[in-house]
Amino acid sequence: MIINRWAARAVLIGALALPGMGTAHAATTAGKPGHNDAVVSNLNGNANHIKIANLLANANKIKVVNSNANHNNTAVQNAHSDDNTTAVGNSHANHNNTAVGNDHSNSNLTGVGNHHANGNDTAVGNEHADHNAVGVSNSHANGNNTAVGNHHADNNSVSVGNSDAHGNDTAVANDHADHNDVVVSNDDANGNNTGVHNAGSSHNTAVVSNNDAHHNNTAVDNHDADHTTTVVSNNASNGNDTAVSNAHATGSTTVVSNNGSNANGTAVSNSGTGNSTTVVANSSDHNSTSVTNNGDGNTVVVSNNG
Repeated sequence: MIINRWAARAVLIGALALPGMGTAHAATTAGKPGHNDAVVSNLNGNANHIKIANLLANANKIKVVNSNANHNNTAVQNAHSDDNTTAVGNSHANHNNTAVGNDHSNSNLTGVGNHHANGNDTAVGNEHADHNAVGVSNSHANGNNTAVGNHHADNNSVSVGNSDAHGNDTAVANDHADHNDVVVSNDDANGNNTGVHNAGSSHNTAVVSNNDAHHNNTAVDNHDADHTTTVVSNNASNGNDTAVSNAHATGSTTVVSNNGSNANGTAVSNSGTGNSTTVVANSSDHNSTSVTNNGDGNTVVVSNNG
């Protein structure tokens, strides 16, 4: 499912770069419920407010682009609307706020791209919304906050990428949401905080990757979340802290790898957890590892090479 969702995300982010947009445009396919297209473009325009709502309307396409435009607010709401595509792009645009909400709306694609755009906040919420894909990309974009929430929403995919982007905070929460995939990647990105929370959610996968990214903090909390897989990788990344908590979660797998990464702290707690597997590998110096098991049939492997 990750591959398909990543492909969908690539289509969305790629669509942000399409030329030929007017200042504001909306088109409706006559004789059909839904099938609406809305395109809004702010070029060298500041302090704009955009709000688009689809109610009981399916197969809509929404595109919002802010280029060299600062202090803009964008809100997109899909209520009981399926098969919608939403793309928001901020290029050289700072202090923009983007909010996308899917309420009882299924099979939606949401892509938000911040390129050379600082101080932006992005929030995506899927409420009772299944089979959704969310992609957020921060490239050369600093001080951005990203929040994605799946509430009673199953089979969703979330990917957040910070490339050469510093001081970003990412939070993903799955509440009673099963079969979700979360991927957060920090590449040459320092001082980022990542939090993933699975509550009452089973068969979820969370992958956090720090590549040449220093002083990042990662926290993954699986509470009453069974058969979850958590992977945290620090490659050539120093001073990172990783905390993974599996509480009352059965059959969980946790892997933390510090490769060529120094002064990292890793803590894994399995409380009331059975048949879990924990692997921590340190190929570096001055790392601290703590694994606590309170349950039956748990396996722990810690390797220090360096």
